[in-house]
Amino acid sequence: MKSVEILMREMLEIQQKSNRFVELISADEPFSQNQLVLLLQLKLSGGMKATEIAEFFQVTPGAVTSMCDKLEKLGLIQRVRESSDRRVVQMVLTASGEAKVTELFTKFPEEKLIEMAKTLSEVNQLMSRIF
Repeated sequence: MKSVEILMREMLEIQQKSNRFVELISADEPFSQNQLVLLLQLKLSGGMKATEIAEFFQVTPGAVTSMCDKLEKLGLIQRVRESSDRRVVQMVLTASGEAKVTELFTKFPEEKLIEMAKTLSEVNQLMSRIF
């Protein structure tokens, strides 16, 4: 049972440090931590529908609208209607949004970011092998 206790402590510490990292990245920015995470998710995915965003954050479509409205006013995202079905709207980063995401990470030395990415990749690979 000692190993379970160690695992719980490590998981909680990683969660707290991840939250702190997001706080540091978003410090002095005009958007919330959830909006920052949305920007990162849009960067990685290339765009998301409002329903996908709601599912990702486990929030209501109304909350997604509010979250996206502010980012759109800041010029960081835009709503793009699909040509095949104009009812479907994708949220995508603008050029300013792409630049902002990159800028956020330049607050840290590149060698630290590389080290963190390597370690997190190893943790993710281990977790993938377990479940």
